Amino acid sequence: MVKIPNMLIIGSAGRNSGKTEFACRLIRRYRSRETVIGVKITTIDENGRPCPRGGEGCGVCNSFTGKYAITEERDGPPGKDTVRMLEAGAHKVFWLRVQKDYLQEGVFALRQLVDDTACIICESNSSRLVLEPGFFLVMQTRASESIKLSCRNVIRYADKIVTFSGSEWDMAPGDLVFADGQWSYLESATAVVLAGGESRRMGTDKSLLSIAGKPMIQHIVDQLRHNFQHLLISANEPGKYDFMDVPVVFDQQKGMGPLMGILSSLQQSPTELNFITTCDAPDIRLPIVRKMLCEAEDHDAVIPMSVYGRYEPLFAVYRKSVIHHCQELIEAGERKIARLFDRVSIKVLNVDRPDWFQNINTPEEYTAYTRQHRLPGRP
Repeated sequence: MVKIPNMLIIGSAGRNSGKTEFACRLIRRYRSRETVIGVKITTIDENGRPCPRGGEGCGVCNSFTGKYAITEERDGPPGKDTVRMLEAGAHKVFWLRVQKDYLQEGVFALRQLVDDTACIICESNSSRLVLEPGFFLVMQTRASESIKLSCRNVIRYADKIVTFSGSEWDMAPGDLVFADGQWSYLESATAVVLAGGESRRMGTDKSLLSIAGKPMIQHIVDQLRHNFQHLLISANEPGKYDFMDVPVVFDQQKGMGPLMGILSSLQQSPTELNFITTCDAPDIRLPIVRKMLCEAEDHDAVIPMSVYGRYEPLFAVYRKSVIHHCQELIEAGERKIARLFDRVSIKVLNVDRPDWFQNINTPEEYTAYTRQHRLPGRP
């Protein structure tokens, strides 16, 4: 799966979902300050399935030979999706037509034509099978309940499903932000980074270990900053993290472990929903975080579980409704987070990729991580 954080993919559950107009509004918003690239991807299945564009005789499927064709669109009939992107102000627009079996190859070839720093807005469903964009929207109409096949294959990856009324959407285009070379969406939730541990196994403060040229905790905060309305750090040393300009919450009682950090942070959080992570998990898989936030509607907590059957309660979503139960456990001298799950309603989110979570607890794990990602080690 290729990561392209500077790409926004807009998919559609059916026809007339407003996806091209949504894309054009974003193009108009960013055209004066960014190099905006519009992309249209049409995937063709020659195995006898219905036309991917919903009709016959348009020429899309038989107007090229080979595995794929990439065209830089410069003109065309009024109303054509790529023409509308050009009229909205996109600096370039590309159209990729690709045989289904060669989708990854076609997307890779397209990637070579586009600047890594450009603001990319792409209309596609199927491309989400081979790449991970900065954000993936799926458009649907209020009246239709059916979902076309190309969307059914990828809708589980959607960061947000947006409903189109015929004139507007239930999410404004302005809610999406392109900054620092990546797409993001400010969740109406709080992200909390737990940093009150003693780093015994590491032998030094792991939150300040260098990752990608910055302290690990800053590396984590930078991934969250453009995706949450509020940020908090849970810590026990005054002044330690002042360099990040993020509010710090101190444990009510030291030495009670992460359960106390969760309690203290939830009490200070300004929002009902809260994503909790730790200062030793350097890579935040935002699609998984957004999925947990969506699943939290009818539960007190959403806890991911790996393919190996392991729960990760310190990379999870909690509601403020767990505060009372945390207090009772701590007053009883209990420190294990797992005891909380016997008292509240939890949703277990099964994660089917083995590399979605990695934390660093020992010097050996830190060395392995920096080598794997070809990062400089300790300064």
